[in-house]
Amino acid sequence: MRRFDAEPLPPLTEEEVNALQDYAARHGRSWKRILNNAWMGVAPCDDGPILRRLRNTHGPSWLDRYRPPKPQAEH
Repeated sequence: MRRFDAEPLPPLTEEEVNALQDYAARHGRSWKRILNNAWMGVAPCDDGPILRRLRNTHGPSWLDRYRPPKPQAEH
């Protein structure tokens, strides 16, 4: 079976989105590279259990394609 025939990934929970946004805020422009390295066991291993669960369910290739949601403008 080809990878493209696999079931779609589950949508992110609010908790997962918040964890990704917090990680991005802490690590700046290179946050994806740093997180991917943390997922591979390279310091800093500061990703925590929520992001580790994302590594296990979604994987590093998903992280490369992930785009954080745009902040909602307040009216």
